[in-house]
Amino acid sequence: MKKGLFILVCLAFSSLDSQAQQWQSDLQIGLKEAAQQNKKVLLFFSVPERCDVCNKLERNIFKSPEFIEFASENYVLVKIDFSYEAEELTKDQLEKNLLIVEKYNKDGFFPHVVVLNKDAKITHKVGVYSRETPQQYLSMLRNNSKS
Repeated sequence: MKKGLFILVCLAFSSLDSQAQQWQSDLQIGLKEAAQQNKKVLLFFSVPERCDVCNKLERNIFKSPEFIEFASENYVLVKIDFSYEAEELTKDQLEKNLLIVEKYNKDGFFPHVVVLNKDAKITHKVGVYSRETPQQYLSMLRNNSKS
């Protein structure tokens, strides 16, 4: 009985992971996908080694079943990660990322979340994460997604 329950729980979590969208690391690819799928881009700026709030936002919101379901229907996810442990970036990609920060995160806040339309224009910014539940965070996204 316990073995059967364990297998069922494992299957449930593995199906959740398979539903999760991949985070893109290239905004141009994300914008192309968003245009093809008629979605917006959720652009997330993060520095995991130096930003506990970045990690909490990712763990508590972006990995929640509620967010995964909502995002899969509405967004292409793009993460600009300035982590020391991030995959080696080419010089070209690093320069692109710095230009993206200059355009969409001028104040250099981390974490920082903006939503872009298919023309790469900001439709709205999400406020600083302050322990909202997934439902509260999704409400902030829904209330600002009418643009």
